[in-house]
Parts: sequence; C-alpha cells; structure tokens
Amino acid sequence: MSWGSSLSDFVRAWYVFVGLALLTFARAAFVGRLPAGMSAAVALPHVALYRSGIHLRAAWDSMLDRRQTRAEVVALRERLAESDAALRLLELQIVELEALLDVRRRQTPAARVTAPVVGRVSTGVSDSLTVGAGLAAGVVQQMPVTSAGGLVGLVVDTTARTAVVRTLLDPQSRVGVTIRGKGGQGVAVGDVGGLIRVDRFIGDSSVAVGDVIETSAIGGLFPRGLLVGVVVEVLPQDPNELRRSFLVAPAADFTTLLDVVLIDRP
Repeated sequence: MSWGSSLSDFVRAWYVFVGLALLTFARAAFVGRLPAGMSAAVALPHVALYRSGIHLRAAWDSMLDRRQTRAEVVALRERLAESDAALRLLELQIVELEALLDVRRRQTPAARVTAPVVGRVSTGVSDSLTVGAGLAAGVVQQMPVTSAGGLVGLVVDTTARTAVVRTLLDPQSRVGVTIRGKGGQGVAVGDVGGLIRVDRFIGDSSVAVGDVIETSAIGGLFPRGLLVGVVVEVLPQDPNELRRSFLVAPAADFTTLLDVVLIDRP
C-alpha cells in the first residue's frame, strides 16, 4: 500500500468520523436520545458530544427563560409606575377638592374651581400669578381669587386653559376692606416689601396692630368677609385728618402658594 493510498483512507475515515459526530451532536441536541445501534468504536466521543448537546440545549432554554423573565419584570415595573402616577393624580385631585370645600365652608359658598399656580411675575411695578384654569373651566375676568390662607387677588386676563391673576401685592390692585369686629371702610393697595397699604380708612373705632382685615362691599368686586390679612403697623395720623393709614401683612403666603380657588363674581 502506497503512502498516498494510506492518506486517502485516513481522510475518508476522518470525514466519516466527523459526519457521525455531527449527526450524534444534532440528534443529542434536538432529539434528546442517542441511536441504539451506535458503534462502540465511536461511543466515547459521541457520548461527550451528546452531553455537550444536552448542556447546550439547557443553556439555550435557560437563556430564553431569563429573557422572558426580564421582559415580564420590565412590563410589571411599567404597570407599577403607571399605577403610582394614577394614584398620585387622585391624591392631588383630593387635595384640590378638600381646598375647594374648605373655602366654601370657611369663606364663601361661591367658590367655583381649584387651579394650580403655574407661574408668577413679581417686580417693583407689578405682581401677578398664572393659574392652570381658564375659559374652558368657566374662568372669566374679574373673578375673585382666594386660597386656604386668605384672599389672593382678581383675574385680569384669560385664555382657554390659563388665567392671569393680579395679586393683592400689585400696586394697581384695589380691594375694599374693613376691620373684622370694628367696621369702617378703606381701600387696600399693593405696597413694597410684600405688604398691603390701606389709605384713607375711616371708622368709628381706632385701628390697632393685630386687627384682622377682610373684604367689604366697596367696589362690588369681592364677596364680603374674605380674609385679607392682619395690621402690622399703624402709620402716623395728621391731627386734622380723620382718615387713617396702616400696613397689612397678607394672610396668603404668595411665596409658597401652590393652588388657588376661583370664586364666582358677586
């Protein structure tokens, strides 16, 4: 036998071996059982390939299971986030309704709708809020605006979804006021330093620090009895002048105001 003939026989045997190995691997991986008539001469390699196929299939199945589990976890997290968002929305709506009911009970039954404060402009010549309710919610110009703390101002402009409120701190604001329990009449305007100034107030009783100031019927823009603030300083009086002037700290905290309540016009 020549050397070339021996090489050819070896190559043919090698291809037969490889073919049997691939057949065994494929059947082990995708059928799961070895053929009963497998030759003993190639049993050990085929057993190794069979076990490799089993491990490969188990690894593939495990990978598919993990991928499916990850997808389920992602879906559950998304559903949980949606539920949390819906719950938070309900909580905010409850807070708004509670504020509306509180204003109706303590200030005026004419309270109409609650709106979030979405912006504020405060300069030396103006002070206004933008709220997230407009014509679509029944908000119109000259609607009084209040809060749980006290009076906020008056609607001066509207769009479909928003409204601009001129606050009590604006120098152009005009609110008829009186002293709770004492009476009298005056007009409150915005002043510097976050205060309200009441000029030319006239009444039968003296004005003192700590007096509670509320809306009166002057001007006809605000319901009577809305809390405006508390007197913090009584200004010196001209002996020949019967009218008094004093400064008022607003009851509403404009720096932390998150929601307001809009009131139907008187």
